[in-house]
Amino acid sequence: MNNTFKVVDNRIILGRFGYSRKKQSVRRTELTEKFGKENWEISHLYDNKLLSREETLEHIENSYVEYFKNNKEILEWLVTYASNVYDSNPSNVDSGLDYTIQETQAVHLYDIAIRRALMKLDKVFKGKQLLEIRGEDSEGFILSAGQVPFYRPKMILKPQLKGWWNKDSIESYWQSNKILVVNFSQLERMSKQMIGVILRKDLRLGKGKFSAQTAHAIVSLLPERGKRWNFEQRPIEIWTVKNEMNLLSIYRQAQKLKINCSLIRDAGKTQIAPGTKTAVGLGPINEAIFEKIVSRFDASPSETNKKDYRSFKHIALTNI
Repeated sequence: MNNTFKVVDNRIILGRFGYSRKKQSVRRTELTEKFGKENWEISHLYDNKLLSREETLEHIENSYVEYFKNNKEILEWLVTYASNVYDSNPSNVDSGLDYTIQETQAVHLYDIAIRRALMKLDKVFKGKQLLEIRGEDSEGFILSAGQVPFYRPKMILKPQLKGWWNKDSIESYWQSNKILVVNFSQLERMSKQMIGVILRKDLRLGKGKFSAQTAHAIVSLLPERGKRWNFEQRPIEIWTVKNEMNLLSIYRQAQKLKINCSLIRDAGKTQIAPGTKTAVGLGPINEAIFEKIVSRFDASPSETNKKDYRSFKHIALTNI
């Protein structure tokens, strides 16, 4: 992942998970070792809001409800033919309507969602056949979460992840909207000091001018003339923003937080008019604090450094 994180409800979204067949326990072990047990969670993002597990599952239930309303012949077949449904094991029926009851190592949710959807529709099982809904060869595969459409497909994050499921399906929602949320205080503790330079993209500066403005911003942060940065201890990152308004917003936010900062105005001798605000320099500044500031004003990275809180062995995060 090479973009800034997203701030929602004062928590930090580092990115969304790519689909992986690796055991979830491997992923969870790595996250706990990196961030600490209480400092991270796997959640779902919906309409730019972080969902609780209950809210995430309710969207799945509502999708089944909508599916049954639009496919009454399938609903009628289900309730007259089946005595119940199961996902990974016939013992799944013991969970009833309770998602917290997981009697097998493999987590099963969709069978419970179907039962709860039937309850919302005032329907009950009247048949004699215990119906499996997992696997292409199962009799109830038509009810698989990879087959049933998600009732609000526009809310699935783009691009949708690809796997064994259909596009716009419940499973696509479950996989595509799954994200990693980390406490900001933990990211701050894991971060080192850096120097940040933000430049305006709308000025369309040539490479030489771009480099000159970057250097000007860095030098302007030095407390004493002739002093040099230790670039290993304080690496430099270069970011861009769309316009002057975003550039000034970052500068004012840094001033508000009493972070060492500078605003660069061009002399106007070459490409642009005199006094044009071209760049902002920040630092030394904590990496996580820098990302949190620039993320608010639609900044994008040009040159970034590998951060410890973005380095994983078994996890691939993608941008939102």
